[in-house]
Amino acid sequence: LFATGTSFLIFGFIGLLFAVTIFPLINVALAFNKPLRQSVSSRVIHYSWRTFLVSMRVLGVLELRLEGTQALQSDRGVIVIANHPSLIDVVILISVMKNARGIVKQAVWNNPVMRSAVRSANYIPNSDDPEALIAKCRETLANGDNIVIFPEGSRTVPGTPMKLQRGFAHLALRLDAPLRLVEIRCDPPTLLKGQKWYDIPATRPCFSVRVAERLDLTELNLDDTPSRAVRQITRHVAARYEEMSKHGSA
Repeated sequence: LFATGTSFLIFGFIGLLFAVTIFPLINVALAFNKPLRQSVSSRVIHYSWRTFLVSMRVLGVLELRLEGTQALQSDRGVIVIANHPSLIDVVILISVMKNARGIVKQAVWNNPVMRSAVRSANYIPNSDDPEALIAKCRETLANGDNIVIFPEGSRTVPGTPMKLQRGFAHLALRLDAPLRLVEIRCDPPTLLKGQKWYDIPATRPCFSVRVAERLDLTELNLDDTPSRAVRQITRHVAARYEEMSKHGSA
């Protein structure tokens, strides 16, 4: 319990410190070089979150097992989708990907503390304008960066099938972008939706990240009707996750 609380204090303190010092400095120093500013900011996030996970492992808060993450490091212009069992899933994924962009809520984009980081790293605001979102995602993929999406839209409820929203499929179809499937497991479950940070399990949780196949849409023989094609993509991905869940954890 002490180690878990310490971890969250470290995360909050370092995050606040970077938000009011490091990222504003990057934004000013590299104001006229957007690609370099984006690259530097992304790497700051990547290495700081990677260090945070190392500290959690050293403190004995969790175990982390990675399988196939080399594929994430070599992917370019891919939509990475994953299930979402815990609060720190995005931290784990970004910690193994140097060229990843997240789609963030508008509240985060406008947050006075967090906006310097997400804007400096060129994360994608989830605006009310779908065309603006698609245009931003197209630019991100064209630059060779990857986009991280949790297609359930919220954290996974343990013991229940994944309920995928179709937004990721619409995006992949519009941009003709490949999908990289990632499965995340946490045993025993912790940091669930609505769960307090101090409600820790009796044994140390183990996070297992398994990078599965890269799915090109041309492999699916999609219908010419966009709405039907989106449903096909969603059904196929849901079936793959169900299949993976039956074959045990990574």
